[in-house]
Amino acid sequence: MRRPWLLGVLLALVTVGIVAALIDSEVSGTGAENVGESGPERTVTTEPRAEERAEQRRQQRPPRRCKPTQSNPGGTNNYIPNAPERDSLGSGFVITGLVRSAAGCRPLKGVRIQVWLATETGGEQDNRASVRTGSDGRYRIETDPTVPQFGEPNIHVAYDDDEYRSVFIRRVVDLDDERAVVNLTLARGD
Repeated sequence: MRRPWLLGVLLALVTVGIVAALIDSEVSGTGAENVGESGPERTVTTEPRAEERAEQRRQQRPPRRCKPTQSNPGGTNNYIPNAPERDSLGSGFVITGLVRSAAGCRPLKGVRIQVWLATETGGEQDNRASVRTGSDGRYRIETDPTVPQFGEPNIHVAYDDDEYRSVFIRRVVDLDDERAVVNLTLARGD
C-alpha cells in the first residue's frame, strides 16, 4: 500500500531543515562581513578645537590597547606579495580605512596596505595595488567596481610588512555599493 502523504511530510521536514540552516548561517561562509556602502563618499570633519580637546584627554589617560585585527578565512586568496604602489585601479568604487596600532590605538602614518579585487577589467591577480596611509592613518584607493567571484563580490585588504604581524582580510560588498571601509588594527610581532 502506497502512502503519498508520507512523501509530503518528508518533503516538508527537509524544507524546514534547509530554511533553519539558512537562517542560522552567514552569507559568505568565510567569515567575511559585508562592509560596502552605497551613496557618495562621506567625510567626517571635526572642529580644530574639538580635536585639540580630544588630544589633551588622550594624553592624560594611561596608554590603552586596541584589539588587533585578525585575518579571516579567504583573506589570502589570490594574494601576490609586493603589489605595486598605485594611486588608482580605475573609478566607481572606493576602498578606504583607518590603520592604527594595537598598542595605544594611535593612527599609523606611512604604512603600506595592499588591496586586490576582481573587476570587469580583470581578476584579483590583475587588479592589485599598494597604498600608504597618510599622517592621519587613513588610506584610500579608487577602483573599478568589483564583480562576483565564486558567487559574491568581494575585496581583499592586507598588511604584510615586517614591523607588525601580517593581516589578510576578505570582505563582501554588494554590487550597487560605491564604497567599502576596512579598518585595521596592527599588533607588533612577538
